[in-house]
Amino acid sequence: MRIQVPIQNKKALQWTHALWLFLFVISFSLQSTGLVSRFRFDRNLIDQGHYWLLISGHLVHLNWWHWGLNMAGLLIVAVFFSVYGRFLEWLFVLVFTAIVTGLGLYWFNPEIIWYVGLSGVLHGLFIYGAVSEVRYYPFSGYVLLLLLVGKLFWEYMNGPLPGSEEMTGGHVVVAAHLYGAIGGFAAVILTRAAHLLYKLVQVKDRQQDA
Repeated sequence: MRIQVPIQNKKALQWTHALWLFLFVISFSLQSTGLVSRFRFDRNLIDQGHYWLLISGHLVHLNWWHWGLNMAGLLIVAVFFSVYGRFLEWLFVLVFTAIVTGLGLYWFNPEIIWYVGLSGVLHGLFIYGAVSEVRYYPFSGYVLLLLLVGKLFWEYMNGPLPGSEEMTGGHVVVAAHLYGAIGGFAAVILTRAAHLLYKLVQVKDRQQDA
């Protein structure tokens, strides 16, 4: 039996879709104006204090085919998962996952000098969306989580999925996928804790008013 999802009001859902559209427009603009090299994750520049590159590197891509694949992933998030959170919640997940992915590459993969692409962040968004879906559609949610974890395990043991590097036109940094997924799981914990704390505060306020 399918459980009815408590969809937020239309205005809130529209704002969430606006977030994905804004991300699409920014990424398209950077790609089309040839600013990839200025906004990519660049270890040497980050060492010099250009810390925003930890985030902006996720917005630029190797080429238009790489960009198109990532935007297709973003479209899936927008269509199937937007309903599971409000604008500020998804904004937090997006930024938090981007930071975790960037810092993970910076701290634990010193061999990576530069990096581009949204795929790491997308893994975090998919993890967050899948965990949220489990609450309403357990079967599809668990299947998606299983597929994501299986993909990460395959990449950890064997490297990039067959054909993925040919499709993107460059080396696939599978570590970014792992860090993004970790960021997604951490975002689940943090947002759930925030929701619980909010409910506890509400109950306490009602008790004081009674």
